[in-house]
Amino acid sequence: MVFKKKPQGTDLENFLSSILDPQDFEVFIVRGKECEILFANAKAETRIYPAPDAGRGCRMSFAKSFPDLCGYCPCRAQKGETTFESFEIEDKENRTYAVTCNIVDWVDGKPASLFFLRDVSQEKLAQQRLYNLAYIDQLTGIPNRQKLKDDFKVLEGEIANSQLTGIIAMFDLDNFKVVNDTYGHNTGDIVLRRLAEYLQGEKMFSGHLYRLSGDEFVLFYSEPFQKFGSDEEMKDHYNSVLSTALRAYTLPNIEVKCTLSIGVSFFPRHGSDLSDLLRKADIALYKAKGGGRNQLVFFEDQYDTAQKFKDLYIIIQPILLGSGKTFGYELVDRGNIGEEDENTVNLHEFNRTLDVLGIGDMENSTQYFVSFTKQLLNPAVVKNLPRGKFIVQMRLPAKLTQQDLQTYHELRGNGYKLAFIGLDSARATPEILTFADYCKFDPEDTNLARQKAVITANPKVKFIATKVDSTDAFLTAKDAGFYLYQGYFFNQPVRVKKTKAIDPLKTNYFRLLKLSSSDDYMDFREISAVISSDVALSYKLLRVLNSAAVGLREVSSVEMAVAYMGEENLKKWIALFALRGVVEDKPLELIRVSLVRAQFGELLAPHFQVKHNPKQVFMVGMLSLLHIALEESMEQLLEKIPVAQNIRESLLTENGIYSDLLRFYEYYEYANWEKVAHFVEGNQLDPQFVSNSYIAAVKWCNDLVGYI
Repeated sequence: MVFKKKPQGTDLENFLSSILDPQDFEVFIVRGKECEILFANAKAETRIYPAPDAGRGCRMSFAKSFPDLCGYCPCRAQKGETTFESFEIEDKENRTYAVTCNIVDWVDGKPASLFFLRDVSQEKLAQQRLYNLAYIDQLTGIPNRQKLKDDFKVLEGEIANSQLTGIIAMFDLDNFKVVNDTYGHNTGDIVLRRLAEYLQGEKMFSGHLYRLSGDEFVLFYSEPFQKFGSDEEMKDHYNSVLSTALRAYTLPNIEVKCTLSIGVSFFPRHGSDLSDLLRKADIALYKAKGGGRNQLVFFEDQYDTAQKFKDLYIIIQPILLGSGKTFGYELVDRGNIGEEDENTVNLHEFNRTLDVLGIGDMENSTQYFVSFTKQLLNPAVVKNLPRGKFIVQMRLPAKLTQQDLQTYHELRGNGYKLAFIGLDSARATPEILTFADYCKFDPEDTNLARQKAVITANPKVKFIATKVDSTDAFLTAKDAGFYLYQGYFFNQPVRVKKTKAIDPLKTNYFRLLKLSSSDDYMDFREISAVISSDVALSYKLLRVLNSAAVGLREVSSVEMAVAYMGEENLKKWIALFALRGVVEDKPLELIRVSLVRAQFGELLAPHFQVKHNPKQVFMVGMLSLLHIALEESMEQLLEKIPVAQNIRESLLTENGIYSDLLRFYEYYEYANWEKVAHFVEGNQLDPQFVSNSYIAAVKWCNDLVGYI
């Protein structure tokens, strides 16, 4: 303890010393123009200037160690005034101290400045380490997802009250997977670090960049709401800023170059919740990827609707043999595409699959490709589910683990066949293909020569060609050695022949098709004559009319069917029956797609904002692909088959009453959810009802196909 002189109040001073000397902080009291130190605890004594002739003033001790301290000293305060201040300050050795100062009355009744100083350097370092762990990405050194959440939360109120506007721009690296697979993850990490360093070094990006995970990053900008006069002005501004990032990023001595795809959402226009804004930016990013990559896409509301449709709908896509016969179907549950954790027990996914198949399909011989879920390993499922029906489809991991191998063994042990998707022809190792019954190459793998070599070297594996949507694509894939084909190549227009002779065995079917397609009165005497002239034809038609799909029982004649069903319903069933007879040598899928279209449309027809005639809608769907089966133009077909003017205009032009419905069928079959969403909203249809109607149409078709 140090005193300038021994004042009165010794008991108080001793009391203060007994309390403050053992403490791990410095305490001193100073006053006067000469900054005389009146009191210092034991720890503060070590800092007081040691030369006796220099006195014991603050200027030569504390103020010398802390150059900025004098600016905080409240020594000018008058008697009776009270001040209190707390701050941090650094000494000459760059150690950080927490300081509090106040005006107190000393024992002589005069005011003095009281200082407390505590060295918090180690605490600050520890806090910084904790902060970095919580808020800084350890690979790139930039703020992470949690920091983005906290930074956004600070502004959330102003955003919600439309005081701030700005963007969330999500981007990732195109071809980054190729870098990792080709040069290793260490090289990939370097690419990410260099990208972050480059963007942080640019003034327009510095301080706005966050890393979410992997190669996904976010740029977050906010501005006063009044800065932009319109949405277009704001879009132009951020397009100018962000477009400068659209360039190739690479490293020396590697051939692969990465570009950026960027998706942008606006606030508050697209919401004031960060999760929602990130989701919408991600949807726009998906559009940028699908549009060719290395581009910037701003979120639009219809993208969100399309995403909701994508999550809702299941479509059933055929897988065919080279002969055109149907091998099986893939249940494409778009809501689960991109799911990283294939080991997740997704009850919703599994139940949706069973809902689509139905009891009838569970009992027939058709095989289905379904996504892997842990439910397939459940003992109750294994016991009761026919394993021969399901081919379990699994995405290949970047690197096989023991857990992966164990899952493959268990599935095979339970009797399932396995189909691997995402196969890389450059890394198709025997270890992987040992487990495979079927394989699909990754869509980004376009090296056909290398694929052909893999197919040739693995004759026990059946390879599936995907996106086979034209005859040329089918022939190319067939030449490469693919065994199965997925796509809609079978319903693409073929070279039109000038004439088409109808096989004598098909004449009666064609006559029925013409009679039932007419918009005029249906002459059942003529229809009966056609049917009765062919015993086999009579049997088949009555078999259709007595099927579960039609719902009649014990119908033994056309006349009886008319009495039960009425003329219009019977016309539909005769037309449907005749359709199969006319094109019986064509792929069944051509008929199946036509039937699903017909029934799908008929179910939707009463629910359009402008009501459609269900019977005409059914006929439009049924006839929509017939010209392809007959290798004629639609004009040639309709010269032979008289149909209602509404049907004719819809099949021949873009402006018929049902023309937009025909386009809708194609959008649905190709899972173009953005266009599907636009059609459904434009016609004020319930999305759930649309999904249910499609599933109902598929089930109806499956029930019927066995009878025609």
